[in-house]
Amino acid sequence: MAIWSKDFTLLKNNIVETKPLVHHITNYVTSGDCANVALCFGASPVMADELEEIDAMTGAAKALVLNIGTINQTKLTSMLRAAEVARSRQIPIIFDPVGVMASSFRQKAAQQILRDGVSIIRGNYAECRCLLGDASFGQGVDSQALSDGQGKFAAKAAQQFGCVVAVTGALDAISDGQTTILATNGVELLTKVTGTGCMTTTLIACAAAVSMEYLPAAVFGITAMNVAAEKAAVQLRAGEGPGTFKAKLFDQIYNLSGDDIAVAFRGVGQNA
Repeated sequence: MAIWSKDFTLLKNNIVETKPLVHHITNYVTSGDCANVALCFGASPVMADELEEIDAMTGAAKALVLNIGTINQTKLTSMLRAAEVARSRQIPIIFDPVGVMASSFRQKAAQQILRDGVSIIRGNYAECRCLLGDASFGQGVDSQALSDGQGKFAAKAAQQFGCVVAVTGALDAISDGQTTILATNGVELLTKVTGTGCMTTTLIACAAAVSMEYLPAAVFGITAMNVAAEKAAVQLRAGEGPGTFKAKLFDQIYNLSGDDIAVAFRGVGQNA
């Protein structure tokens, strides 16, 4: 897929050259990892959820990440204000509905965030299914199964929410409602480290910060995480596990070029 090769190289170069500011209102469990992965990738992260500084922080950013993994009412108020600022200034909003199926509060929070629109949603199958009204599938923040029709599901969600939807798992399905990309990069060790999904959302935001083409940006961010994971996994020696893998993952993200991502990308496109 030559088009992705061209897009991936351009996206990575633009991130490194412009160092876009990515504002996160995010999960405190993984906040530090998200900040570090943004820095490794060439962007500039800021983590700020105090309502009084939202206008300044979001207004200065090139992308906004909203992650409900450790949501509370105070943080939700800040998220809604940040989203309002972002929409008014055409700043992309990347929404990560972590564990949305776990409680009615999370579901209501997600509905409020989505009500006026976001640019990209990234979640696992259970989370995205819940956004479409089925909260009975999945436990906690983990996806329990892989749908045979995941590409069609991603397209349906994208059409309903009017944005790019990335459903990640063993098979990644990313759709803008018209075109859907199915990709198979990645390794199982990604499921053994807390926050790799959140970090993937950050990588997507880094790309969306430098391009208004949100489908390639989402595919790029997901593929960058998965390719880095593949490279990290093959470097592990006997007796090494998730801890070493995580350290190597950051190193690989730091060293990734756009060409590396494009060459390793395993994906196909289909019309919705």
